[in-house]
Amino acid sequence: MRIPLWEILARSKKGPIIEEKQFDLSIFRKGQELQQKYGIEYNTEQPIDVSGEMADRVFHAGVEFFLSIGTYCVNTRRIIRISEQELLDELAVCPQQIELGQGEDRVALIHRDVEGKQEPIVVAGIQTAPFSNEEMMFTISKGCAMDRCVDGIWGGILLKIENKYDVIAGAPSEIYQYRKVAEILRKAVAAAGRPGMITINNAPTSGATIAMFSEEEGLRKSDGIMVTGMSECKLAYDDLDRSAFGLAMGMPIHGAHSSVLGGFSGTPEGAAITAVAATLQLICIQKTDCTRVGVTEAMVKSRVTRKELWAAGTAIQGLSRNTKLILDGSIGDHPAAGPGTKQYLYESAAGHIVSTVSGAHSTEGTRKFVVGSTPDYGTPLESRWMGEVCKSAAGMDRSKANRIVKYLLEKYEGRLKDAPEGQTFKQLYDQEKMEPVAQYKELYEQVKEELIGLGLSFKNKER
Repeated sequence: MRIPLWEILARSKKGPIIEEKQFDLSIFRKGQELQQKYGIEYNTEQPIDVSGEMADRVFHAGVEFFLSIGTYCVNTRRIIRISEQELLDELAVCPQQIELGQGEDRVALIHRDVEGKQEPIVVAGIQTAPFSNEEMMFTISKGCAMDRCVDGIWGGILLKIENKYDVIAGAPSEIYQYRKVAEILRKAVAAAGRPGMITINNAPTSGATIAMFSEEEGLRKSDGIMVTGMSECKLAYDDLDRSAFGLAMGMPIHGAHSSVLGGFSGTPEGAAITAVAATLQLICIQKTDCTRVGVTEAMVKSRVTRKELWAAGTAIQGLSRNTKLILDGSIGDHPAAGPGTKQYLYESAAGHIVSTVSGAHSTEGTRKFVVGSTPDYGTPLESRWMGEVCKSAAGMDRSKANRIVKYLLEKYEGRLKDAPEGQTFKQLYDQEKMEPVAQYKELYEQVKEELIGLGLSFKNKER
């Protein structure tokens, strides 16, 4: 059986006290120790572990890391620990399948195997990016939801109330506006003819996240709730508030954490180990039913550097091979390049191919890594690309995927720090026909043909 959340809370008040800085430093030291113990080595020439042998080592190192380091609660300055037997019990009873969405739009999120033919679930949409107004958010979200390549959409944000008042994190305006965003998402999927489609959003605070839920007008139990952990291997009570609400409502809980390569995780090897440990934290401490296994690089604004692909993909593989957990990769969700550029499509494809062949779904939406305050910075075509690549990579063997990803890396990794900015929705889409302008459509098809030539078999689902 699973450890009750209330027992976790009790341990957050009884565990050993430690200063946060001291805990942070222990992350790097332990990661380096385990890297040596298990012989874990990053291979720059092989962004995908084609045998799984290294992935298994990363998994076992991640287990030892989690049991040794524990989880740091920033509210109490104490460490929460669980025993090896408790971890085994948690893994034994975690679901291997959960259902999301409603009616004809309902989908099954299952444990996927490495190189598994099981089709991944794709939640696209322009994730957590600003829209210029409610009408534009509705229009773009509807366009994303209409595409049969995707199974759900992730919502964005609105920076103004009534186009006048600023929305401030942690203030009443945040609760109000996130609730309005959830209502717009519901209207958009209904207008797209997919009323039961998964809609996801996650606010900076638990209060605003919880406020989005309403069976009639907002997020529903069938959409699940997002919980996050703090890098590295830390959490706050605000994170557990979401877990408590999800448990009380009896809804699926989806967790996310990103190890910081170049931060306290240090090396690619350390980040891979920490990514496994953080996944176990989400399962055992935050009570998630499925987890996003993430890595981000501190100095590069892209989630698909060569190091990130190796670290995240190897961690996902290790977890898929050694557990029956439901995993989310979403590695290609945040390219450095902007919409309307070949580089965006190259980066996105590389990440989602690694994620899919490693044994994960992709449910974290998609957008340029840095959008700043630029509104409407994306189109439904990037969501389609995410869906097309993920579905088509299902069942691909790792050697073939490795060759494709190495080709894609050669196309973009030299321009990650000066990536093309791309364009906004109004520049890339015909506003009356609600379709890409000819130049963007042609660019999209060119890159698609390029990947077909490399061996990716697109399934060409109807829009």
